[in-house]
Amino acid sequence: MKSIAELLGFNAKYSKQKSFVFESKLPKKVRGMIDMNGRIDVNKNLSEKQKAETVAHERLHLQQMRDGVLKFDRNNYYYKPKVNGFTLIIPTKLVDTRRRDLPWEESVIQKIKKLKKNKK
Repeated sequence: MKSIAELLGFNAKYSKQKSFVFESKLPKKVRGMIDMNGRIDVNKNLSEKQKAETVAHERLHLQQMRDGVLKFDRNNYYYKPKVNGFTLIIPTKLVDTRRRDLPWEESVIQKIKKLKKNKK
């Protein structure tokens, strides 16, 4: 008998109740991505360590979305770094999501560095 994860096609190891992880064929240099519903896609060709790192990275984006810091649609990315601050609106056509110098990416990278430092 197949498990629910096998039937629905998600990765049971990395999935949580409000954030399912799917292993997908993604472009070569794309490790993972998340949508506004919390679905995380990871490149199926990654090692287990890379998958775990990618899921952790995307979950931080999920937290940004839940906190109202980040949202996006077909037209724009909306980034609001401070609760009562301004919202930076960037047209989707100008965003290369593989870049690490985007403000929401820099925030996630800093959090990951801090977590790694605290583990040592």
